Amino acid sequence: MKIVCWVLAAVLCLSGCVNMTEPVMETVADEIIEPVAAEPKPMAVWLPDEAAEQTMADDAAGACYTWGESELRVRTMTGGDIRSTLKALTGLDPEKLTVMEYEKDGLQLYQTVWSCTSEEGVQLGRCMVADDGQYHYCISLVSPEGADVAEDYARICASLDLTGEEKAEK
Repeated sequence: MKIVCWVLAAVLCLSGCVNMTEPVMETVADEIIEPVAAEPKPMAVWLPDEAAEQTMADDAAGACYTWGESELRVRTMTGGDIRSTLKALTGLDPEKLTVMEYEKDGLQLYQTVWSCTSEEGVQLGRCMVADDGQYHYCISLVSPEGADVAEDYARICASLDLTGEEKAEK
């Protein structure tokens, strides 16, 4: 009987050792706190001397420059889906484009070329998209098939500057 009493006393004493902490509750607020998106970086590129800025009806379209029969568009778009950006720039389904993708100076770069027929004849398009993770910085150049603008386009793309600092011309 003594053993039963000892066991019963031990059980009663140890039953008080249960974890008596309060449960953790999550608090819920009515307001939704959204992270503030960073502003796009200022975008600057080299332009040929004869390039003239055109007036655009829509500021969201960015800047448009023309020289000879060439048209250069420089604009910043919301990042994320590179496919929709390429479609907006080229007018073509990205699946039908050959896109070169590479990384330079912490940016993911995408480049492609395409052609189209217009009233003026065959037009060649070239574009580059620099993706910083939040925004797409876009450069697109459309010119007639026979125009010699490959060097200008390469120089424009190489000069892409997102620092906002004025650089001396080399």
